[in-house]
Amino acid sequence: MAAWLDLVREDGIWSLVDTHRLEELVKEMPYPTCQYPCLLFFVGNANRMRALRTLFPQNNVSRQGPAGIVRLHLSARTAHTEQPILFAESAWCGEKSLGDTKWLRYATHLHQRHTLTDVGGELVPARLRQQLAGHLVIPWTQMMCLFVDTSVDLKAAGDLLRLPRRPLAVGDECLSNALHVVMVTEKIPPEDIWAQVSLWELSHADRLTILDLRERSRCSDDVAFEPLRGLILDRLPDIWTAQQSDYRLFSALHLSAFWKLSLQHPLHVLHTTPLDLLAHARRNFAKAPSMHESLCEGVRLMRVDGYTEGNIYGDVASALLMDAANFFGFSPVVLMKKLYGEWWAAERADERLGRYGCVLSRFKQYFAQLSPLRSSASIRKTTLTRLHRQGGEGALRSAVVCLVCLSRPPEHMLPCRHALCDTCVVIFGQPSELGLHHVNIPECPLCGFENHVVIRQLPPTKGPLILSLDGGGVRGLLQLRLLRALEERIGLPINSLPDLCAGTSVGALSAINLFLNDRSLDECLGVFPSFAQRIFRRARLPVPRCFRWMMSAFNLLTGGLYDSSVLSGALKEAVGPEHHMFAPARTSPAGCRVALVASRTSDGKACVLANYRGCGQRCASAAYRFLVTNSPEGLLLADAAMCSVAAPFYFHTTTLPEFGPFQDGGVRANNPVAIAMRETNVIWPSSSTFDLILSVGTGFSRSSHRPQSGLLRWLWEGALPRLWRALMSSPCLDGTQGFAEALNYFPSDSHDRILRLDQEIDGPLPHLDDVSALQEFSTMDLPVSDHIVRKVLVRGLFFFELDDIPVRTHAGFSCKGSVLCSRPEAAPILGRVLVEFPHAWLQISNGHKLECLGVEDCCLTCGHFRKGVSFAVSSLEERFSIRIANDCHSETIGGFPKSLLELLQEQQAFDHFGRADHQNSVWPRMRSCNCFRRSKRKLQIVEPSVANKKRRL
Repeated sequence: MAAWLDLVREDGIWSLVDTHRLEELVKEMPYPTCQYPCLLFFVGNANRMRALRTLFPQNNVSRQGPAGIVRLHLSARTAHTEQPILFAESAWCGEKSLGDTKWLRYATHLHQRHTLTDVGGELVPARLRQQLAGHLVIPWTQMMCLFVDTSVDLKAAGDLLRLPRRPLAVGDECLSNALHVVMVTEKIPPEDIWAQVSLWELSHADRLTILDLRERSRCSDDVAFEPLRGLILDRLPDIWTAQQSDYRLFSALHLSAFWKLSLQHPLHVLHTTPLDLLAHARRNFAKAPSMHESLCEGVRLMRVDGYTEGNIYGDVASALLMDAANFFGFSPVVLMKKLYGEWWAAERADERLGRYGCVLSRFKQYFAQLSPLRSSASIRKTTLTRLHRQGGEGALRSAVVCLVCLSRPPEHMLPCRHALCDTCVVIFGQPSELGLHHVNIPECPLCGFENHVVIRQLPPTKGPLILSLDGGGVRGLLQLRLLRALEERIGLPINSLPDLCAGTSVGALSAINLFLNDRSLDECLGVFPSFAQRIFRRARLPVPRCFRWMMSAFNLLTGGLYDSSVLSGALKEAVGPEHHMFAPARTSPAGCRVALVASRTSDGKACVLANYRGCGQRCASAAYRFLVTNSPEGLLLADAAMCSVAAPFYFHTTTLPEFGPFQDGGVRANNPVAIAMRETNVIWPSSSTFDLILSVGTGFSRSSHRPQSGLLRWLWEGALPRLWRALMSSPCLDGTQGFAEALNYFPSDSHDRILRLDQEIDGPLPHLDDVSALQEFSTMDLPVSDHIVRKVLVRGLFFFELDDIPVRTHAGFSCKGSVLCSRPEAAPILGRVLVEFPHAWLQISNGHKLECLGVEDCCLTCGHFRKGVSFAVSSLEERFSIRIANDCHSETIGGFPKSLLELLQEQQAFDHFGRADHQNSVWPRMRSCNCFRRSKRKLQIVEPSVANKKRRL
């Protein structure tokens, strides 16, 4: 039905009922983001309905049914045009219609009530209707037609026009609202109406027209209201032009969103305050925390590269324009002042960012170029291409700031040596055929170089999978074999598994080779024994034992037992002499973050060397320091590895020119799981929590040698031996103890998502340089727990997304969504899942079975996996989980537990005013495989036998 607003009164309290009629009409429009409706408001009694039937003959305005206080329609004739007409209609009075929307189907569940807190019982319904019209309807109305035929109607019209209206504002500036008012009469002389209007003392800047239809009162409706039709058609182009010039022209989608925002809880109708449209529109689209400093750094680099001030003004203005995407309905001057003006109020702002007036002039120039066919991203790309052409190949390079958006730190280095943040990857990339949330970057937005790099993004509804690798010297061979055993069980290369890998000492070396150099575990296992024997080699000269002890003591005092130059040469051969830490990825798809842990020699503080920067904010008082070099490509991989593996007593320290001397990170964090967890919040600040943490050790031992009696026992209990044992068993140096210590700082409900993969060793643990233990490590049987395999397969690789907005029903909310795989080539992964969960199905946390799983759910051509599910929950806030289960086991997929409200927020379902990545939230989602468009999915179909077929006669 057409009922839009209604009033109900229960226990002496008035409430406004919103039937979501405006949302329904916007959904009916074919292009709500590119259609700019006008709202006409018709108020009157009998003549109102006659006029509406004449003006909008294709709309069934006289249909019987609940009316409420205001009804809303979409003109069927203009619904598919750029300027559709929405028309609302209401009677002057008539208390019979109050509350009748309760008779609509599912009214109790589908309609939304808003309590009117500042309305007392003394306010009559007629006056309250007028208050609501002035507060909620008239501010969005461009033209209002009032039908007055009696003195009572004329008085009601005067009361309505004299009411205070809620002003619309952008920042501190209120928008002009010159309402076109047409008073239509068939009985009252116009001069009597003008005489009455002169007594009203109207303060609004309204354009009032009186339309005298007395001579046409006996004609047919088409003839009688033809002047009204002509007047409306003449005024609409002028209204549309005025709306555009006054920056009040909003798309249908934005109009619906603003209407929702105007219904605040509690709803005040007597004391109207300006509705700040820009503040509400930017509520879920805040500026990047590092945007100001990034802009300043970008301006500094451009001045170093020799760009003119005019080029700098254009660069800053186009970057600000791209940040203000989907806001070209507002005034550019107000946008600039409200969003970014505070930065120029600081000291030396003109020196750091350029002159405000010059930047504003360029901002207005670019703003005028915006249209549905020319986006702010395309304007930004044109500006960057021109700047790169002027500066040459060596210009516009930085490892500190993303020079594409000037808002965030860079995360990915392209083959052309230009770095992009995650947001710019999505803006300037294209969906990849590898799978969902994989982005292909066909060319660099700065230089236009063809890259064809594929970057894996973390799905918004899924948490990251974190891999933590302990240090342990030669026991790193055991760690590699544990990873190899896990890889065989899950059927997925280990270097495509985690979203973040943190490693210390030998774990850092393994992380470099696996995730930065794209080497397989078999390659790493093949070279590890010879590498260990090379770096832990002592002199073979026939020197007496006493001299060897003296040489060892001297080496301990001056640096280490072994030759650090041998270690440096071996590391350069192992990781590559010219490879950099922040360099173009050699893996495809790229996207795994790698963090190496070292420690400062000055105070032993842990330091992180990484191939990313992180868009979140790090705490200044954190227990570790994140190192960022000014070099565009970062540190050499060999130097970073040397810092992390230079164990005290074994090797010399390593000095980085910008930061000083470093040593093995195992001195402070031999198990980097706590650092990895903290970095997760910096890399993905929008992710509420992690999905899985897998900590892989280098072996542990429960045995201890304790002398029973005599002098040895007395020495064993001495101060230095006790201090040494406490040090070696501390959470800093012992990975197992470090893991147990880290669990104390995680919530108890997350412990089942933190896993430890390790192997017990008989007898005491071999020393870091005990190469004789390599043979034993190579032959050990290393089983992987079924529990770990199931967790990694299900929680680490599968997630859920909504396919449509949940629908409210009498029992709660009905939901439709898809269970998806976060990695390409999902068929082998699903095969492994079916091995671990024979005859598996999907179920919700309450035990309700959803769908069965099978190999036919994967496309045989591209490997895309999608399983559609439908279920119901009682409320938007109810937390639930989706699980893969069978008769024996059950495991939750990634991202859960969470509520529908959290899912909608993570998928940005209601961000109608734009997103930072410039993507549109289109509902319902169109899910398809990654094959060539218009090609059918190849499914395994079992044909019935010939004997069972029915032949035609």
